[in-house]
Amino acid sequence: MKLSTGLWGVKSSVLFCLLVSSSVVAQVAPDKTLPDNSLITNQANSIVIEGGSVNNSNLFHSFQKFSVPTGGTAFFNNDVGIQNIIARVTGGSISNIDGLIRTNGTANLFLINRNGIIFGQNARLNIGGSFFATTASSIKFADGFEFSAMNPQTTLLLTVSVPIGLQFTSNSGAIEVQGTGKGLVAPSRGNVPITRNLDATHLTVQPTKTLALIGSNITLKGGTITAEEGRIELGSVSSGVISLNPTSQGWALGYEGVSSFKDINLSQQSLVDTSGNRGGSIVLQGKEISLSDGSAALIQNQGAQSWESIKVNAFESLHLSGTSADGNFVTLLRTESIGSGNGGNIDVSTKHLLIEGGALIGNRNYGIAEGGNVNVNSSKSIELLGFSTFNPFAPSEIVTSNLTSGKSGNITVSTEQLLAQDGGQITSISLGSGVAGDITINANSIQLLNSTELINSGNDYTPSLLSSVAFSGGNAGNLIINASKFVVGEQATVNTSTIGSGLPGFVTINASDIEINGGDISSAVVSEQDDQQLIAAPSEQNGTSGQITINAESLKLTQGIISVRNQGTSEAGTLRVNSRFISLNNKSSINASTASGEGGDIFLTSGYLRLRDSSITATAGNNGNGGNIRIATNIITATDNNAITANAFRGRGGNIRIDTKGLFVSPDTQITASSERGINGTVEINVQDRNPSQTKVQPEAIAQTPEVVPVCQGDSGGVASTFVNTGAGGLATSSDNQLDNSSTWQRNSNPVQAIDDWEQSKPSNTEEPIEIVEAQGWILNADGDVVLTAQADPPSPYAEVSPSRCHKLSSTPPVSSITGAVRLK
Repeated sequence: MKLSTGLWGVKSSVLFCLLVSSSVVAQVAPDKTLPDNSLITNQANSIVIEGGSVNNSNLFHSFQKFSVPTGGTAFFNNDVGIQNIIARVTGGSISNIDGLIRTNGTANLFLINRNGIIFGQNARLNIGGSFFATTASSIKFADGFEFSAMNPQTTLLLTVSVPIGLQFTSNSGAIEVQGTGKGLVAPSRGNVPITRNLDATHLTVQPTKTLALIGSNITLKGGTITAEEGRIELGSVSSGVISLNPTSQGWALGYEGVSSFKDINLSQQSLVDTSGNRGGSIVLQGKEISLSDGSAALIQNQGAQSWESIKVNAFESLHLSGTSADGNFVTLLRTESIGSGNGGNIDVSTKHLLIEGGALIGNRNYGIAEGGNVNVNSSKSIELLGFSTFNPFAPSEIVTSNLTSGKSGNITVSTEQLLAQDGGQITSISLGSGVAGDITINANSIQLLNSTELINSGNDYTPSLLSSVAFSGGNAGNLIINASKFVVGEQATVNTSTIGSGLPGFVTINASDIEINGGDISSAVVSEQDDQQLIAAPSEQNGTSGQITINAESLKLTQGIISVRNQGTSEAGTLRVNSRFISLNNKSSINASTASGEGGDIFLTSGYLRLRDSSITATAGNNGNGGNIRIATNIITATDNNAITANAFRGRGGNIRIDTKGLFVSPDTQITASSERGINGTVEINVQDRNPSQTKVQPEAIAQTPEVVPVCQGDSGGVASTFVNTGAGGLATSSDNQLDNSSTWQRNSNPVQAIDDWEQSKPSNTEEPIEIVEAQGWILNADGDVVLTAQADPPSPYAEVSPSRCHKLSSTPPVSSITGAVRLK
């Protein structure tokens, strides 16, 4: 019994080996279409491939079928002098590779199967040169020879030389790489470099070589492919010719001859990686390219040499979304520098870019070198939507950053429409002593929005923003925005700022129409103790605020803020706005304020400036002097509790100068340049005389300094208002007459059009009327707009039709005042 059992065991072992050998051999079969056909030999679980036709340094193999089972090996036993092994599959079956492919020497291996290729979780490469897996129909050579898998030749030309291209026809197959999704072992967010799993099962080539997957639809499902210091090309092609160009990193591919593309998809924590001590590069080329589930394309510079780049050319769309299932890994395109060599650039070209669920495109610099730049050209649209479901402070973003003394990379974005909503961001960050990068955005339409549901949720989150920020000793970069339409929604932010001891950058916005609806635009030195303690930033901020320059046709603020502010010890910056129409509404603010330093300067130039329940301020706290405000505009209207102030606390009040052709100020509007404990500043208001004939009537009035007189002579002992005459045209027609306080509005020029009419016509700042008509009265319509009339005191439910020449003074200070050392002109 024991003997028979033992015999049965021996028989079983022999039978199993025969079955396995038969299975292995059956997976690779030559087709006998070459002058010298391939020879297949079985050695245990290995398939030894010899023979084939040699022409110069090229070795040709042709198979009816080619697959490598799990645990098996396909060994191309080539002569070491061979430079290129070109293996085609002419049968109708897909190549399933779940074992090892091996070659001798430094030969490059081209595997061509137009039916499709699948690499399983156990697929491995052990070759000395570059590796091409492709579903092309043929490979072209420099002398015109074409080695075809679709129409196999039985002879080879004697002049076969260097391969120069891959020919694709319709109906070519797909390429898929399967894996365990364990290419990375440490979270991809945080302040430490990404950690790669070097023991993960993957497809890899030798350093400085190329790994290329070129087919019709490329899919990675948890797959890991690496080319240390080398080049990875993923190309999804429907038809056309891809050129092959030898380089020091193996081969670079050209897609100029491709007529149509297919898709690339990376999911389930797939990884494409060319990290190492020398420059590597990654190219993704297709129609629609998507990365999801924590998948990544990564170049990590670990050495001293400058780096190559990640290039993504998606002819229709690029979509990055979400995180891994456990939330530890975000989907990303990332270059990093952790040595002394510069980080690589990221270049994206597509029609539509969508980044959502906390995914990102960016560069990070951990060393002394410069980080790479991010350049995004998305001709139709860019959408940055939401944040990670695991972390509301992990936004969907385009970002560059540094953690030490190196400079962060710059960001350049060009598109037709840019939408950042519910946490979408474009930002450059300095967490060390290095400088944050500059950001340039060119778009027709830019919208920064946060949904009402998110705002009202009560949850903490990072809002949508465009920013360059320094958190420690470094400086922030500059922010340049060029757009036709620019909307900054509620809680959205556009800023350059510092929380540490560095300087904020400049903000420059050139746009036709700008709307700030509950958001803010700022260049600021900010005091945030919690953030400073968290990142060990300096506790004292002594940097000067930057500068904001806005050039627009129309600028409208509704609960919006534009500011150059300094919460540290130094002065505020400079704020310049040049716009034909400026409107501040519903507690909006343009300000240049400080906590203790000098107030900043504000320069506003417009055709029409309108304020409703809003303010323009250049105030200073503590010992600082108030800032300066210079307004040059054709018309100013201010209704419903406005303030134009350049005040100080202990320092001197600032200076306010207003040059205008028409000043219309409601009783509750204040223009002040005062100091609570110091010396008041100056207020100078120049209303241009646009009626020469009237000026000639009282020439002496122009030369005299007008006197400030009590409103009512009989009550002059009360608390008097302060008042400024706003120009020669506002003087009484006779020196015997008192100043008339019955009219709330002061006006020396021709009638003003209704606001809506003005916005439509948008007259030139320097345009003079052909005929001057003196207004005789005014009304305040239901919208609060001032409308001048050719007839005195027309009936209106909004206007005071019975003028009172004497209002009794009380102990309550007046609600309308101009305070400071007044200069009348």
